[in-house]
Amino acid sequence: MPYPRILSLLVLLAFFAGALGLEAQVRVEVRMSKRQYIAHEPVLAIVTLTNHAGRELLLHADSGGRRPVSWLDFSLRNSRGATLSPLGTINFRSTRVPAGQSVSKTVDLNALYRVSELGNYGGHAVVRLPGKAGIFNSNRISFSVTKGHTQYTQRIGDPASRNVREYRVSTFNSSKRSSVYVHLVEVRTGRTLRAFKLGDALSFKKPTSTVDGKNNLHVLFLASPGVFAHARVSPDGKQLGTSYFKRGAAGQPGLLTFGNGQVVVKNGVPHDPKAETRRRAKIRRLSERPSLTYR
Repeated sequence: MPYPRILSLLVLLAFFAGALGLEAQVRVEVRMSKRQYIAHEPVLAIVTLTNHAGRELLLHADSGGRRPVSWLDFSLRNSRGATLSPLGTINFRSTRVPAGQSVSKTVDLNALYRVSELGNYGGHAVVRLPGKAGIFNSNRISFSVTKGHTQYTQRIGDPASRNVREYRVSTFNSSKRSSVYVHLVEVRTGRTLRAFKLGDALSFKKPTSTVDGKNNLHVLFLASPGVFAHARVSPDGKQLGTSYFKRGAAGQPGLLTFGNGQVVVKNGVPHDPKAETRRRAKIRRLSERPSLTYR
């Protein structure tokens, strides 16, 4: 075999050997923020990349073809076994991974793929090194998307302008806890504009909800034994804050609407959970003092 051909073959073998060695020294792990999600809420996957290659890695899109190929991608299937296509072009920012260190990135799969339909999903993450130096997969992940129990609905907006939205308050009971969710839906198209969790709640008491004169949503739910949470949401789907109350002398807290449209919490004594935590910690530190012996 001529010397130039032998040299080319050796270079090619060295390239593949290096790529395989690098691939074996880069580990990708994925974990989901939880196992079950309410439809349309963020589906968060935490991707951790550990670099054992002995040198810093710069991960970026590979622009060698017609369009850039993202260094991070996912392979997902729904409960019917169909592969999910991205909703648009995926292109994550460049990321440096120092030698011997790990870098984590949180990705909302709901923003990249159609995982808002009810059912089970599974798959893995795919990481590509630039210049086709290596492609490797993560561990397999699985999660499910479900529908909560609707507790309250209310439409807001001007029907004449066709700008009508609907608040939907729902609860979801898992094996560990019950949670209260809000969906903001565009009535004309049926599109969910926002979906998020207001907080955890005790399942034996249903949340109460109403809308004030400015079309802000108010939700009152039992967050923990003896403590009620009053959450507020604006018509554009922004969380306006959450206040906490304990039972007053006249009974348990409830929502009260005045004639001017203002909504307040009746029979509630304002409560600060953070201050309560600090107070309990202080009491615990006092009790942990060593006993003194007097003679």
